[in-house]
Amino acid sequence: MRREEPPRAGKILLRWASPAEGRYRGGYLFVIFLLLLTIPAGFAHAGAKGSSNVPLPAELVVLIPGPDVPAETAALVGAWEGKWSNGNTSILVIYQVEKDSARVFHSFAENSEYLPWHQWARASIVTGSRPRLAWKTDWADFSFELSEDGRVLSGTWLESSREGGRIRNTAAMTARNIERVGRDRLQSPFVCPEFGQELHLIEKEPNPARRQARADALVERVTKGGTPLVESSGRVNQVCTSFLYRGAGSEIAIAGHMNGWSEQKDFLSRVADTDLFYFCGEYPVDSRIEYKLVVGGKPILDPLNPRIQLFGKGSNSEALMPGYVFPKEIEPNPGTARGTVEDLAIGSSQDGMGRTATVYLPAGYANSRERYPVLYLNDAYGVLKFGRITTILDNLIGGKKIPPLIAVLLPSGKDRIGDYGMNSAFESFFVRDVVPLVDRRYRTRPSPEFRAVGGISAGATAALSVAIHHPDVFGKCIAQSTATKLVPLIDLARTGPSRPISVYLDVGRFEADFNGHDLVDASRRIRDALATHGCPVYYREVNDGHGWANWRSRSREALLFLFGREI
Repeated sequence: MRREEPPRAGKILLRWASPAEGRYRGGYLFVIFLLLLTIPAGFAHAGAKGSSNVPLPAELVVLIPGPDVPAETAALVGAWEGKWSNGNTSILVIYQVEKDSARVFHSFAENSEYLPWHQWARASIVTGSRPRLAWKTDWADFSFELSEDGRVLSGTWLESSREGGRIRNTAAMTARNIERVGRDRLQSPFVCPEFGQELHLIEKEPNPARRQARADALVERVTKGGTPLVESSGRVNQVCTSFLYRGAGSEIAIAGHMNGWSEQKDFLSRVADTDLFYFCGEYPVDSRIEYKLVVGGKPILDPLNPRIQLFGKGSNSEALMPGYVFPKEIEPNPGTARGTVEDLAIGSSQDGMGRTATVYLPAGYANSRERYPVLYLNDAYGVLKFGRITTILDNLIGGKKIPPLIAVLLPSGKDRIGDYGMNSAFESFFVRDVVPLVDRRYRTRPSPEFRAVGGISAGATAALSVAIHHPDVFGKCIAQSTATKLVPLIDLARTGPSRPISVYLDVGRFEADFNGHDLVDASRRIRDALATHGCPVYYREVNDGHGWANWRSRSREALLFLFGREI
């Protein structure tokens, strides 16, 4: 059994270049369609040509049009592909070149037929007969040197000092598509229609002081309702959204759910002779987007947006599209009886595995002799503070949507990623120490059909792994935004549990670009693999991102599927 929503458009699929056929093939490279809105029009057509025989200019680096730039010269864009000394294949796309910097998209096929990793970056450029590009990430330093004929990029990446600085890999990447783009073919920044009319009124004012005054008036007017500004896009199930910023700065970026939190991908455009910047994008009508503006290299909350969403390490600005439905079950209902919570110390013979769990007992537990199903959830602190799980359980149990149940909220140890990374020691602790103690201490229904294990992100990986390995203990599983150990986890799902388990899976469509990985693709593969083993799978894709506000909004569906009588 498999229930799901149909996929929605919004992503372009490119493949690795083949010199013989002149098309991309091999490992997959996923690019959000906004890339093509940013790339000059010439490159969008270059992908159909294959390797170009057009002679390259002597210099790779040319200027974006300006007062001193010839009208026929705008930019050189292209793609280079090659294999690194560690065996990984990658493709590098240069899609916007300026005087001393270039915007690049770099993707790796990590010795696998799926799940490529990718990054967006702004590279610095040193000009000359052999131009050089360089950029840094938290984990590696990249540098490339272009051959004099422009057909080969010699690349080096060195592990960052934070990661140890020991690993070094090299590659010689060969040009696949390259084209000089004329000034008349460069696209202007995308602008929403209604906002564009406001923008036109400002830009047509020839006097700089009056132009700034009009920009100030616009900001003052929209501040009353807050930004971003949302309007119809003219497309079904889509809205056009305008983000604004007013202040000093020469380069303002926007990073959020919609672009994989890249601070190097989407930049606001300045309204000439003013301190007003804007960025426009189209999004599904029911989207929820968390984001920050990046000013002077520092991420900040949007000063013009009063909506703020808390998460584990701070807060983000939040944009709700008109079709977003707020989950009522996350708010307390004064007329609903509340359950109680208590601590449960759990010891272990394994070093570092002992910890204290939080146990939720449904209203009426103390005065009852009934036995109860048990829901085990990873990331106790987050699921309590941000996931609001006790309120959700109170409301669903009080509304008779699900039967009363016990919830055991298990914290990670000091090494969360280590615990949740398909760790056999953690799974042994879970099934040999945690579950038996809970069954002894509380009135549970001690069989797998009455036990569920769940988690979010890395905790979802842990939940799926322990459920697939131990279907004799857990007959149900919740996995939201599964995010780590994706290749081995998919392989495990393909092997399958020894007997079917019921699985709730969800993922945000914006998570197709999460830390360089495509979590949507991974979730679909897990879904399909489990379904082949007869596992009932409820699968959900939503227009949201990687965060607690998304996950708690889906808790109702997960609990109704696994424990309820309706969905």
